[in-house]
Amino acid sequence: MKRLLAMLLLVLTACAGGQDHRVIVAAGTTLVDSGILDRLVEAFEAEHPSIRLSVVGESTSQVLQLGRMGGADVMITHGPELEEQFVEDGLAARYELVFVSAFVVVGPPGGLEGGTIVETLTAIAGGGYPFVSRADGSGTHEVEQALWATAAINPVGRPWYLETGQGMGLTLQVADQRGAYTLAELGSFLTAAERLSLRPLEISGLPANPYHLTVVGSSSELMAADTFLEWLVSDDGRVAIEQANLNQFGEVVYAATG
Repeated sequence: MKRLLAMLLLVLTACAGGQDHRVIVAAGTTLVDSGILDRLVEAFEAEHPSIRLSVVGESTSQVLQLGRMGGADVMITHGPELEEQFVEDGLAARYELVFVSAFVVVGPPGGLEGGTIVETLTAIAGGGYPFVSRADGSGTHEVEQALWATAAINPVGRPWYLETGQGMGLTLQVADQRGAYTLAELGSFLTAAERLSLRPLEISGLPANPYHLTVVGSSSELMAADTFLEWLVSDDGRVAIEQANLNQFGEVVYAATG
């Protein structure tokens, strides 16, 4: 909570900077770590010079809490169940699917070959292979928990299961150092891949990774926040999303919807 309050103070200070339209965009660390959001912010601001976007990166649960506390105008998250509660509580002015990415399970070279996700998790648990979890309330952690449940395995407390409580970038580093497996968001993994020995496994049964943009109803910059959303789902926005993907990854990792 202290960390969240400190973040809120930083955001509110940024809002007082004198810009006519300063929109605070709180986003999941996967988007921030991947670099794709920086490219989209640059493209949007080039077309809308009167609006400046300030990005705050945190786990989905903390982003939503920041929105509840009035510390964000826009949220981009990938935790549908958590997002739905925010919407049901009447806190969202707009809520739209903006793009979709993928998850991958990565691990050390020469390790498991993959299969279905249930087979892979069963092999990890049965063999006692190290697995690193974000355990931070993120959308990725939410999906990971659901996958373990599908495999009828409770990994918490097992000697081979390590919880970082940190974002995707640091969790990938820890997995790399430990020769461990982890569930990663594809964009974040690709951005860090050159610095890692980890490789993606060929796995079936992994869910898609939808990102929703929420305009916070209590925002003092509702019109500017809505302008950002409308741009993202417009033809210009879809072109910008595709170009940002190609510039960042050489392929489309975050596919525009609509």
